[in-house]
Amino acid sequence: MLLISYLLYKRIIEKKEGENSVQRAIVLAGDNGYMEKLEVTIKSIVATNSQIIFYVINDNLPQEWFWLMGRRLESVQSQIRNIKISSDQIKGYSLPMDHLSYATFYRYFIADVVTEDRALYLDSDIVVTGDLTPLFEEDIENHALAAVTDGLDASKFNAGVLLVNTVLWREEKASHQLLELTNRYHQEEFGDQGILNRYFKGRWKKLPEVYNVMVGMDTFAHTFNVPEWYDKADQLEKDAVIIHYAGEKPWYQWNLNRCRDIWWFYYGLEWSEILLRKDITKRHFKDLVGRPKFQTAVFTNSAAMEHIETLVEALPNVQFNILAYTNFAPSVIALEAYSNVSLYPRFTRYNAQAVLDKLDFYLDINYHEEIYDIIQKVTALKKPIFSFDVTNHCGIEGDSHCFHVEDIDDMIGVIQEYLAQLS
Repeated sequence: MLLISYLLYKRIIEKKEGENSVQRAIVLAGDNGYMEKLEVTIKSIVATNSQIIFYVINDNLPQEWFWLMGRRLESVQSQIRNIKISSDQIKGYSLPMDHLSYATFYRYFIADVVTEDRALYLDSDIVVTGDLTPLFEEDIENHALAAVTDGLDASKFNAGVLLVNTVLWREEKASHQLLELTNRYHQEEFGDQGILNRYFKGRWKKLPEVYNVMVGMDTFAHTFNVPEWYDKADQLEKDAVIIHYAGEKPWYQWNLNRCRDIWWFYYGLEWSEILLRKDITKRHFKDLVGRPKFQTAVFTNSAAMEHIETLVEALPNVQFNILAYTNFAPSVIALEAYSNVSLYPRFTRYNAQAVLDKLDFYLDINYHEEIYDIIQKVTALKKPIFSFDVTNHCGIEGDSHCFHVEDIDDMIGVIQEYLAQLS
């Protein structure tokens, strides 16, 4: 049985009728486990947008969180609504992925809880990096919704970002219809997204991809050898207004996808900076946390990297990026105890290039075979290579420095001299 808080909904209507200012409706959904993710999404929105009414559909978020959020949002002429929905029916539906929650089906009720004529629904694994005004001004009068095509199937839309014609949804009792369809097809469709596409087939408007840049497609493109994706994705990343972490989430342990640092930037951004309208749009995550000044890398499929821990300890002003085609052994994972170590298991062309673009020098210290033609790539970049006689893959190619395996202090000294020249 579905229960929507009617009294709260009635108060929303009454309040809306008494408001003179034009406010835009944004709908979010989640459960207690996603509370901090919801907050990141909200922070990113109000960093560049004002006059928003947030409707947060949930069944277990604490009231205290809404009190705090409401007080913060007053400073940007915005509000937040605690929309409680409880449904055993929803909890029984099949989900296509383990990380998904039954809360994903809450988007069915957008038009039932929003009083505005249109509403923007956003998943809670999203950050907004620009002005949403042009999106809200999209003409959807003759469409049930507007959305971006799904990365896997251009004939369907991705349900993570939906600009909803709530008038039409209410007229045709869309929530009821969607529940009926889900009862029949939830075991064969791709969750609520599959049901939404089934119900609104041929009745949706295609939005520009900048309104739902689906981070995670790099992994897909790498796995299925779709190299043309990368050039397209690089441009989309620059133009993105809404970034959707549809693959591996940025709060997971490993560095797998692009725009990870953008999510962490908004996570770490103080509310005071947002509400005081400080210039935050040109800043980056590294500005918040103060990362090492220099960058090095090791591309390896072996856990055996000569003197790696000694080098990490001796060079705290260097970020050590370690990349492998495979998952890492426990001995490598343990290196994350050092804040200047970043691990990239199962790396893709994207994160390999991101590391190479900021490389100051390369460490040829891994045993066994060279991978990714890395020596040739680093040589082409005209970056120095430091190796040991027992790990050397480059011979005398390029600007290479090879040391006897016992001369680790000499290597550290030469690297420090080189970095001093860069400062």
